[in-house]
Amino acid sequence: MTRIPIAIALSALCCSAIAWAETPLVQYSYTGPTFTLVEGDVPPWTTESRLTGHFITEELPPSTTIDFLDPDFVFPFPNLPKTFSFSDGARTITQDNMESPMVDTRLRNRPFQHECRTFWVRTNDAGDIVAWDILFVSHVLENTYLTIFDGADHGQDQTEVQTTDFGCTDEVECRANVNYTSSGPKYRDTSYPGVWEKEVGI
Repeated sequence: MTRIPIAIALSALCCSAIAWAETPLVQYSYTGPTFTLVEGDVPPWTTESRLTGHFITEELPPSTTIDFLDPDFVFPFPNLPKTFSFSDGARTITQDNMESPMVDTRLRNRPFQHECRTFWVRTNDAGDIVAWDILFVSHVLENTYLTIFDGADHGQDQTEVQTTDFGCTDEVECRANVNYTSSGPKYRDTSYPGVWEKEVGI
């Protein structure tokens, strides 16, 4: 008499496991505005350059702030998306470039290696990313990658590379920057913020 309920329960469990295993991944891709400020004797960017990037994860819930470093701000950053790539056009930062945070990043002599300082995004009712803060640091004064937007009146894309790295020639560093607001170029040298797109079923 108990075989049919047991069979039904096993079937339901099996279907649940299959549905979980087939949860589609989503690629969230970022395209920033072009830089308005480029510094360096020979910088590796122009005012046509921009920050781009993407990460792959399960679909983000709507109206939520997702902090990929919380609660484990410990290398190897277990909550970071397993696949991501961000570029300024001269260098690319991926999950394979991550290493443990350093108290004094000036001791890091590996310009390709970075630590992740922040990585959070906020979604709207439709599940689209509308605010974010992503920062990678190799050398805190001379080698960083930042894109940040509060969803309203403050946003910035900035990249810095050291004197002779990634095509830079300068005595100190090469740097590129653009500030933006949701209302666009309301201030001098400001722009509209970057945009995120999502592709389901990766």
